[in-house]
Amino acid sequence: MSAATTMRALVLRQHGGLDNLDVVTHYPVPSATPGHVVIRVGASSFNYHDVFTVRGMPGIKVPLPVIIGLDMAGEVVEVGPGVRGWRPGSASSSTPSIPRRD
Repeated sequence: MSAATTMRALVLRQHGGLDNLDVVTHYPVPSATPGHVVIRVGASSFNYHDVFTVRGMPGIKVPLPVIIGLDMAGEVVEVGPGVRGWRPGSASSSTPSIPRRD
């Protein structure tokens, strides 16, 4: 089976309200860049951080477009150069309420 080249995503292209969110069914799958991994998301949520991102946060620049869904769980599918401790198949999750541990 070949790797997918597109994915589903909830995309914000312009700050404002919820009507600025776009469900995209054929968004390009990213490639791992140095120091980063690509995660196949199995589940995500829309939380208050996402609401702030949609509305726009004074003094904080969010590069657009951005994929919404900060809390997520999934599986690492690609590892970029310089990444240690992760490999394809590793389970992964993210949430803004858990501090990073080095």
